[in-house]
Amino acid sequence: MVGGLARVIAWLRGDPESLMVVKSLKSLLEAQDVIVLLPDPGVKVKCDVVVEPIEGAPLEFHVEARASIRDPDPWRAIFKALSAPGVFKILRVGIDPGARCSIAAYADNILVWLEKVECRKVGPRVKWLVEVVEAESYKVNLGGGAGFEEAAISLSGESLAFTIALESWTTSRPVQSKVNVKDPDLLAAMTIALYR
Repeated sequence: MVGGLARVIAWLRGDPESLMVVKSLKSLLEAQDVIVLLPDPGVKVKCDVVVEPIEGAPLEFHVEARASIRDPDPWRAIFKALSAPGVFKILRVGIDPGARCSIAAYADNILVWLEKVECRKVGPRVKWLVEVVEAESYKVNLGGGAGFEEAAISLSGESLAFTIALESWTTSRPVQSKVNVKDPDLLAAMTIALYR
């Protein structure tokens, strides 16, 4: 169902870290027709994927789902829920360098990450994304604009291969997205991520 989206995920975990994960991604996912439900115990829920509580937590929910995910890492759990019942084919990461680097990441056709970080921290962030998203392959595109050198050094420091993308077309032909992104640097990172 990832291809057409319109996916419903029932999130049954109540630990503080996992609730922070859901809160941080909820609006980004909902803009793409992915609904993350936080159902009350005892309520009957029908969904595509259920993220079960971690071991030791009682299961007091009545859930009908096509796939079930249980992972102690809440980030890995949400990304597994998005790709269930399989795994993502490719993670595409785009980086728009500048005073701060903008990062956008697509897992197959789902925008799963938008963030601005110091360019020297790009490598560790992208390495983390590659580890938690668990796609069959990944591609990192780095814009060739100002600030590019620091980001390139950071990526190389994490042994991450990357392609330098020409940025001249990012403003003239930005990516079309259901996600309403007003920040031009984040929009450029989204466009760079999809650079072939």
